[in-house]
Amino acid sequence: MSLTTPPRNDGALRVTPVDTTAGRIAGARARYQQDGKVIASPARILVLLYARLLRDLDEAEQALLAGDNAHRPLMHAQEIVDALDLALDRDQWSGAEGLGAIYDHLTGELVGANVDRDVDAVRRCRRIVEPLHEAWDTAAVSLVQSP
Repeated sequence: MSLTTPPRNDGALRVTPVDTTAGRIAGARARYQQDGKVIASPARILVLLYARLLRDLDEAEQALLAGDNAHRPLMHAQEIVDALDLALDRDQWSGAEGLGAIYDHLTGELVGANVDRDVDAVRRCRRIVEPLHEAWDTAAVSLVQSP
């Protein structure tokens, strides 16, 4: 697998080989640090992704209730779920397969919500995502607090 990074000063593209999720995260961190920007820890990024997923679900629900098109927030929510699933290292944690199954279920619900304009499907997704967000947020805080 390879990851294309922004052009160098000479305009040429760099292609950096990345074999693992940790490698992708390290590569992203290096690029942002190179730009002089401060970035969040991987745990914080995970929490932020869940928070954005909840925001997309809220936007989709409001749009559907108003009779508007919810395609954009639902597609973005699917992209986030796909990214979370892609980042899930099934070899490092015994619960990863179960979480992957939840991501698969969420993807199906989001597709159905988009196709059928189903506000109840969006609400079902929210009921799944909220406790996951809270659990990862608690875990991220405990990582920061541990010596």
